[in-house]
Amino acid sequence: MAPVPEDNPAPRPPGPDASGAPGAPGALDASGASGGASVTAGSLNLPLSPVAADRVRWSSVVATLVAAVALLVAQDSGYAATLGVTLVLGLALAWGWPLLSGSWTPEATTVVLAVASVAIVLSALREDLLWVPAAVAFGIVLSFFGQLVRRTGREGLVLTLLSSFGGLVVIASGTTAVVAADTDRGQAVAVVAMAAVGAAVVTDLLAGVRAAVPVLGFVALAVAVLAAVVAASRFAGVGTLEALGIGAAAGTVSWSFRRVLALQPAMLTVRGQVGAGVGSVLVVGAVVHLFAVLA
Repeated sequence: MAPVPEDNPAPRPPGPDASGAPGAPGALDASGASGGASVTAGSLNLPLSPVAADRVRWSSVVATLVAAVALLVAQDSGYAATLGVTLVLGLALAWGWPLLSGSWTPEATTVVLAVASVAIVLSALREDLLWVPAAVAFGIVLSFFGQLVRRTGREGLVLTLLSSFGGLVVIASGTTAVVAADTDRGQAVAVVAMAAVGAAVVTDLLAGVRAAVPVLGFVALAVAVLAAVVAASRFAGVGTLEALGIGAAAGTVSWSFRRVLALQPAMLTVRGQVGAGVGSVLVVGAVVHLFAVLA
């Protein structure tokens, strides 16, 4: 007797090797060299294997270094420069984050985050940051509105909203560091933090070394603290003990952000790697703000 078919058979997701196996149609090389142009449908819905995750993601490394150096120079230059660089980084995150975080409508989510990032970053024109919560709330309303006008159904609604909310949090965190550029102490703290973030990228270069994988966190902590202490020696407003704390917090938070996202399938693409790299710099903004306001 022939088997009775299911009434509504759920579509089965592709297997782990459906998009990553060498020679498979539309397969994307794990190095991300293709920039994401050949990512097949469904290939962004499955996590990567730990082996595929432990590779050097060069686009992520470059994005992190460029963002950290740009903010370091901007913070040392003044308030306006920091505001401008933060806005550019927020727009870059808006481009890369939706694909990385699993939005089902990445292009629409990019538009939402881009508009919201302008509002959130420019809210830092008021140095007490009183407008930042209102700007974030505007971004949340915009995220829901984007789903109301969506014409492709409601699949992935929760994941898409979470993608938007996560991007808003990262952008808001980066915005809180803008006001640090208005004081000598804040500038010093920001420069020390960005030095630690840039140094922690060294750990990403060791991701492909199997023997080093278990100690990557310790390596990130060590190089970040060392870079922070060296950078703090240029400023009278940041002591050695403070530099240790800033370096440990900023370096490990930034590296952990990228490491947590290492299994995301979008890390096979340039767009996803840029989102991870820029996000790992902006997310440190809350750390900068915290140490800047501490007496």
